[in-house]
Amino acid sequence: MIRRVSLPEDWEPRVRSALGGVLPGLRDAPLRPLGAGLDNVTVLLDGSIVLRLPKNDDGAESIEREARLLPELVLDLPIPRFLFTAPNPLGPGSFCGYALVPGKVLSPGQWHARGLLDLPGPVEQVARTLDAVHAFPVEKAGKLGMPTWDLRDDFAADLSSIREEVLPKLTPGEGRALLDAWEGYLEDDANFAYRPTLTHGDVSLDHLLVTGDEITGLIDFGDAEIGDPDYDLSYLWAEAGSGFVRRVQARRGLPFTGLLARKLGFWSLADPALDVLFGLREGEPELVDDALGTLRARLAAEAGEEARAEAQAAETR
Repeated sequence: MIRRVSLPEDWEPRVRSALGGVLPGLRDAPLRPLGAGLDNVTVLLDGSIVLRLPKNDDGAESIEREARLLPELVLDLPIPRFLFTAPNPLGPGSFCGYALVPGKVLSPGQWHARGLLDLPGPVEQVARTLDAVHAFPVEKAGKLGMPTWDLRDDFAADLSSIREEVLPKLTPGEGRALLDAWEGYLEDDANFAYRPTLTHGDVSLDHLLVTGDEITGLIDFGDAEIGDPDYDLSYLWAEAGSGFVRRVQARRGLPFTGLLARKLGFWSLADPALDVLFGLREGEPELVDDALGTLRARLAAEAGEEARAEAQAAETR
């Protein structure tokens, strides 16, 4: 998620001071804010080096995770290659710097408007990239400190907070639909009968950098972990659409099943619901409003899909 960059008033001298210990020749080079997520803010140095600075402990942990994994990971696409890590001048942990990965960040709307999701090239590139990430040796990933994500435990632990804090902000029908999806996911053992692999954890359209009609980079491995490989399709399902995911799976030689569709549908709802929780706890009303808007739109889309499926089933009876 690309968000408005918010920095303390004295951020620039603090960052320049920190650069003196790692890139002294660029201490006085141009600096400008680049973007922000929930856990990190990025700044562009000298037009060619990205500085990523954690905003919280989760952001600091993500940089430590990437610093261990990325030197070992080989993909066809360019990915961040850290030039340094050093004490973070604006918050916890360490910040990092890496050469700008080629390509532009596009919003989902821009991907659709430019027809990129209908082209065979991006499908091929995403398919190859997912296969390469998921083929990384799990034992090696564990030794590099990649955590193992127990999806059932985590989503079960979040359920009470969803009931207490998110459902009251939805209509009764919306709340029921979200709760049904959440409980249905947790109750179905088939959702957890996967072979754990390394996962990127955040393959969203704004992390796939584009030059022309091609994907020319993949960024933000801070959520990399050992878990359900299907999860790496969840943001693409929500942003690129079911057709794109079907084509990616076909290119990988993997089936597109009803089970997969139900999992992806649940994750597409869970993500904005958890963002609502985060925004409430961090006192970020803008994030809460944005996440609620996304959640409501996805609940409406899911309801529409179910209605169409029921209508089609009735016609065949």
